Order: sequence, then C-alpha cells, then structure tokens
Amino acid sequence: MSLKEKLVSSFFAFEDYIDADSHIHEMRNSAIKSFEEKGFPTKKEEAWKYTSLNSILKEDYCVFPKKENTVEFKDVKKYFLHEIDTYKIVFIDGIYNSFLSEITHDKVDVCLMSSALSKPKYKAVIENYFNKIAKEESLTSLNTAFAKEGAYIFIPKHREVEKPIEIINFATGNEAALLLQPRNLIVVE
Repeated sequence: MSLKEKLVSSFFAFEDYIDADSHIHEMRNSAIKSFEEKGFPTKKEEAWKYTSLNSILKEDYCVFPKKENTVEFKDVKKYFLHEIDTYKIVFIDGIYNSFLSEITHDKVDVCLMSSALSKPKYKAVIENYFNKIAKEESLTSLNTAFAKEGAYIFIPKHREVEKPIEIINFATGNEAALLLQPRNLIVVE
C-alpha cells in the first residue's frame, strides 16, 4: 500500500476518533478528497521542481502515536527562549504537554486547537479564519484533513498580550517515522 493510500484509509479511522459534528467536518472531507485526487507534489510542478519527496514517501509512517511520550524539563529547556519571559505552548510528538507549557487566558483566548474546533464559543473565529489563507495544495489539504491539535490564539482588537507566546513542537524520535499534522490558528484583530 502506498503512503497516499495509507493516509486516505487512515482518514476514515481518524474520522471515527474526532467529532463528526464539528463545524469543520465538511472541510476535512473536502481536503482528503483533494489530497486523494492530487497526491503528493512531484518535480513536474513548478513550486516543487527542485525538491524530490521520494525518500520521504518511502517511509512507513505511523499516523497515530501509540503512546504519549514524555520528556524531562532539563532535556528541553535549552530550546526555550531565555532572554525574554514568554508564554509557552509545548507539544511532544503532537500532543499538548501541560507540565512544560505556560499559557494565559487574560484578555485573550489561548487554547488547544482541538478545543477550539469542538467548542461553540470559538465557532465564529474558526469559520472566519480557519483554512482561509492556506493555498489549495496537496500537502495543505493533507494537513487540513488531519488537523486535530495545535495552538489556537485569538487576540481581540485593543488587547495587548503581556509577553510573547512561543509555540514549541518537539519530536522525540521514540516512534519511528511518526507523521505529525499540527495546525495553528493565530488571529490578531
């Protein structure tokens, strides 16, 4: 089975795992159909003429992490910004890590994309901004289809965030060839 076929068939398992009543369910279905039609980009496409994906496409990727991997603060602190104080949203192998994160809810919405996609409170912002700027390319479609986790940040007009927000993604390498599809939505009005 090719990687493309594996991803398309994995989408059906993913659909069972996510909220089918989500307001982006149709967008996900449309995205996986687009990916199925287009497949992975090739060197025949202008934007990819100097980039070959052949070595990447040979991997047997795990689409869903088998377990939640943990890392110690001492092992990752060197990757954080130290010169300035920041809020941090940390993901380990695509899964939010609350121990390593420091977020705020003071005057702004900072939460997980999975929460934003499933809660009515965020519906208007999601409908207005999610997947509106991203181009209709096959890899973008793949990411949209499997978008589940990432950061959601909404800063309303006339609001100021006290300090910068870092979004940090760590891949542990504990699971061979893990395919991660993070999706962030950052809106500053």
